[in-house]
Amino acid sequence: MLSSFSLLTRRALFAAPLAAVPGADLWSGAFRVDPGIAPVPFRTQSDNGRLRIEIAGSAAPIFLPGARARILVKLPLAGREVLVATFAGDGAASRGPLDLLAVIGSDGARRGVLAVEMLRWQGEGGAGFDTRLDAPGAGTLLRLARVASPPQASTASRHFIWADYLAWRQGGALADAAPRPPRPGTWQAALAAIRARIAPLLTPPPHEVTLALLAPTGLLDPTAEIPPQTPPISR
Repeated sequence: MLSSFSLLTRRALFAAPLAAVPGADLWSGAFRVDPGIAPVPFRTQSDNGRLRIEIAGSAAPIFLPGARARILVKLPLAGREVLVATFAGDGAASRGPLDLLAVIGSDGARRGVLAVEMLRWQGEGGAGFDTRLDAPGAGTLLRLARVASPPQASTASRHFIWADYLAWRQGGALADAAPRPPRPGTWQAALAAIRARIAPLLTPPPHEVTLALLAPTGLLDPTAEIPPQTPPISR
């Protein structure tokens, strides 16, 4: 993995730090879940191997897989704020440590999980992936700046760098807001296809996300998505 890019990742993700709390509460704070209302408190707890996220005024808590799970940051989006949490997506398919991110907020009618994306991954032979997350344009979009590294054994190994964008929408998951279609055959295109498969699972935003729910989408198998070699450069 790129140590300099990982440093940028940490700086961006902790741009709006939240409070770690000793004891049963793992993390707590407040965020503006909908426009025009005061920030509402939230807290997280470990609950039978899951991360339980309680948001004041919500009908039900939100649950994520518990391994390496925590709240990373809150970010502005469409006049409101969202929480970004991370959790482990490791398994036989990932062939290495895999961390996912979940965006938690309101779709205007229901509070729940609005997006699930790959955050970072360390594979074999130098393969890897990292994400820097921020909210440019006064929070009109979420930007996921990506760096992907194919295995060193590939014939023309080098890093792929691009950005994905997510936009808030009423009544469903965050929408893919890429300014242009990704090049066919790239990892960006593969992730866009996975995002399209995940969106129906998050419409309306669910209160619980599990690895079993995500497995059929391909998100838990980075080795199937990373290009085996760098595509030829058009001249």
